[in-house]
Amino acid sequence: MMHNDVEHIGWELTGWEDDDNAAHTSSLSRAEVLRIKELFPERGDDDLLATAVYPVAPELYAAICTAVPHVEFAPGLDYMLGGFRLS
Repeated sequence: MMHNDVEHIGWELTGWEDDDNAAHTSSLSRAEVLRIKELFPERGDDDLLATAVYPVAPELYAAICTAVPHVEFAPGLDYMLGGFRLS
């Protein structure tokens, strides 16, 4: 589980091409992550989706777009969601 140092964490939803190039990225806020975390039951006690990178199945796209309206998914990309420590 993450400690309470959330002001130093950022989140990105990244779409990857077949050749492992990041082709599309959306930044997410803490509030947005909290709205979609339940879509990722594999997170265990990672309440902020910040200790791993989670694959985003196409079946989740509509639910994520409903919860986070600025997010878009480009066709043909494999999406991953993860947190990272801001410098």
